[in-house]
Amino acid sequence: DGSLNLPVQYIAVHMRIEKDWMIHCKKWEKRSNLKEICSSKGEIIHKVSQITDLRRPVVVYLAVADSLLEDDSVTSGWRVGMIAYEKKKLGVTDIYERQPYLIKSAIDFEVCARADVFVGNSFSTFSNLVVLSRTERLYKLGVPSSCGEDVGLSSYAYNVIGDDGGPQRWMTDMLDTSLQRISYGTNNISCH
Repeated sequence: DGSLNLPVQYIAVHMRIEKDWMIHCKKWEKRSNLKEICSSKGEIIHKVSQITDLRRPVVVYLAVADSLLEDDSVTSGWRVGMIAYEKKKLGVTDIYERQPYLIKSAIDFEVCARADVFVGNSFSTFSNLVVLSRTERLYKLGVPSSCGEDVGLSSYAYNVIGDDGGPQRWMTDMLDTSLQRISYGTNNISCH
């Protein structure tokens, strides 16, 4: 309404909807007898829109492997007040496309790690590493848990349903002595 001059937040969503991932995760769900690995574009949009600590309007940065998408409608279908952007829409494709895959991944990682809110898939190594980075920053700020409060740097897993029906809040378990969860993923995550 113009009465507040607050900066617009941005959230980063690591959308695992590429065709190679969908084939892999469907097989993984079948083998492991789990139902919380794969999510469609519509399911991700629905869950992200249920995050309560977002001020609207909000910019939604989509970290997705554009070249592996079956269609380029990834920025359409978002709720009112959620303005979705991916590399093509930002106008940086010429610069971005000249980079090797690892540089592209590093750029997406930094954008996701610095977002006001991050939403990813708990079975993705990339998403797990982003949440680890964000958890380390929270620990340095003296915040050991993000349960039930907006502490900044919130992270969510869209493939796991939280207590409120939206995505599950997510922090890396820094007491876990194994890197297996980070490397291979799990749906057993929490906010502390």
